[in-house]
Amino acid sequence: MKKRILTIIGALTMMVMVSFGQLVDEKNVTLTMELQPVLQLNLQGSDQIDFVFDDIYDYVGGITKYGATVLKVSSSVSFDLWATGLSTTADFLWDNPIEYGTVAGTAVDEIPTTAVELHQFPPNPTVTAAPTCGVVAITNTSDYSAGFTPATFSAPFGAPTIVLPILVTANNTLYTTPNTTPYLAPADGALAINAEKYIAGGSGLVAGCQVTGGTYLAVSGVPTIANAGYYFTLDYRILPGLPAVFPSSNASATDAAQVANAIAAAESTGQADAVTSLGDVGTNFNYAAPGVYTMYVKYILVQDQ
Repeated sequence: MKKRILTIIGALTMMVMVSFGQLVDEKNVTLTMELQPVLQLNLQGSDQIDFVFDDIYDYVGGITKYGATVLKVSSSVSFDLWATGLSTTADFLWDNPIEYGTVAGTAVDEIPTTAVELHQFPPNPTVTAAPTCGVVAITNTSDYSAGFTPATFSAPFGAPTIVLPILVTANNTLYTTPNTTPYLAPADGALAINAEKYIAGGSGLVAGCQVTGGTYLAVSGVPTIANAGYYFTLDYRILPGLPAVFPSSNASATDAAQVANAIAAAESTGQADAVTSLGDVGTNFNYAAPGVYTMYVKYILVQDQ
C-alpha cells in the first residue's frame, strides 16, 4: 500500500517540472512612417477671363470681374501663397498677337503686366497675426485686400482736349516677374521691394510670416475657412483710361516701386522702351494701340517651414 502512494507522488512531481521548463519564441515587426509634405491648390473658376473694351464708359471706369477665381488651399506644412503676372514673349509686357491696323504715331503695342489689379477676400492672415513679418496692419503694400481705387481725371499737359486719368493710389497692382523666373517669390531676388504682395504668408522665408498648415475643408479639429487662411475669392480689374494709358500701372501709383522696377528691368533688355511713356507728362504722350493682348496670372503655393 505504501509503494503505490510513493509512485503517485513521484509522477506529480515530474509533471510540475515539465510545465516550468516551457520555451518562449517571439518575432518583431518594425514600422516606418514617412510624412511627405502635401500642398494642394484648387482653383475654381474659368481658366480664361476675357476683358472686352468696346464701350467708352468701360475705358473710363474700367472692367471688374467679381469673384472670377476662388483659391482653396490644403496643406500639411506651413506655406506661402502669391500671384505673379507673366506673358510668353517680352518680360513684364502683355503679348500682342493681333494688331488692329498699323501701330504708328503716339500709339504703342506695349502694355505692362502691372496693368492688372487684383482684389482678395479675406485678407492675408499673417498681416495682423505675425508682426515679425514687419507688417502690423493691413496696408496697400501687404496684400490685395484693399479696395480698388477709383480713377480721377486731370489735364497734366495743359491741353483741354487731353484729359488724362490718374490714380492717386493703386492699391492692388499685380506682382510680376520676368518670364524666365516665374517662381521668384515676392521680396526675393532682383525685384525685392516692399510693394510686392502675398495673398497669404509673406517676406520670402522669414520666420513667422508663413501660414500654418491646414485646409479649407470643414474637418473636425482642423482649422476651417473661418481663420481666413485657406479660402480666397479674387476679383480682377483692368482700367485702360481715356486714352488707354493704364493709369494703375504708371509711376504715379503707390505701388510705384513695383511698377518702376518691372519697367526698368524690361527696359534694360530693350523690351519696353515705350512703356514709361504711357501717361508720362513728357513731350511724347503715348497710349496703347487697339488690338488683342494676352497674358496670364500664375498662382503659386510653396512650402515655408
